Amino acid sequence: MLVKTLNGERTVKRRLATSEECQVDLNEQLPVMFKAFTEAVRMYENEIIQTPPQSRARAFEASLLNSKMIQSIQVNFPVNWKFGKYKRFMLNLQGYTVLFKKLNGKNMPMNIKTSHATAISNQMQTSLFANERKSINPILIFGYKKDKLGSIFDPKLVYIDEEQVKWSLTENVVIDTENVKRLSKVSIEKTLPKLKKNLKEIKKTSNQ
Repeated sequence: MLVKTLNGERTVKRRLATSEECQVDLNEQLPVMFKAFTEAVRMYENEIIQTPPQSRARAFEASLLNSKMIQSIQVNFPVNWKFGKYKRFMLNLQGYTVLFKKLNGKNMPMNIKTSHATAISNQMQTSLFANERKSINPILIFGYKKDKLGSIFDPKLVYIDEEQVKWSLTENVVIDTENVKRLSKVSIEKTLPKLKKNLKEIKKTSNQ
């Protein structure tokens, strides 16, 4: 599908992504992603108290949280992360590109309005790297919110296209899905017929 950018240029859209296929494709990675977020928040909270408010430089808190998120993701996904254009940190997982952003009340990333940010919000095949190499991988945003008291909450995976949130996956949805899979597996195992004794033993017994 061809669309026009802010500059009037034509570009191609990335591959479409649905929440259902995303949960299937990233069934192992999604729980780890939320775990990494929890670990990042914990590290952030432990370190932020070491610097009193009157000593914090501009954007210190946002920069520290971003750094802790990067650190945690690098530990949990040691071979899947990269830094792209504008030092943008990202994960490449199973044919998806994941970016990390603070979200506003509408679950949209809090970006400065640029042609590049607009291209990402429209799933255009813009390059995320300096070498202009383009990709058809859908872009997902792993985001969170922060209230006036500084509390970090509501982590979720968001898919944005046409500058609108098309769907999102919260931690509860991921956990519930994992539980359903686990229960289904147990149910299947229970319904399987029990294996009979070794055939040789049965034959030997019958001949006695």
